[in-house]
Amino acid sequence: MEEQRNHKRAHVKILMGYRSDDQSYKMGRVRNISRSGMFVETESPEHMNGYVIASLDIDDFGKVLWVQGRVVRKTDEGMAVVFTSKDEKGLDALLSFQGIPF
Repeated sequence: MEEQRNHKRAHVKILMGYRSDDQSYKMGRVRNISRSGMFVETESPEHMNGYVIASLDIDDFGKVLWVQGRVVRKTDEGMAVVFTSKDEKGLDALLSFQGIPF
């Protein structure tokens, strides 16, 4: 099947805390990320079209990257999230560090 994503993904292992629609706080690990979204491994993925507000702990930069997004796919391993709001400079720095050019 032909790749349909608009942005190249970086494979990462980033610890993430997030709040869901019900305002509960949960943890996960980002496994891949792009300019438009990410896949998060978690034991309790959110429902389809649910929203998350997340903080990604970027050890290499000593900072936290904040993103918001909508769940577009849910699996047994986790959830795919499309960004609705993000820290553009922080995300650009992370992707550049991972070898994905602007």
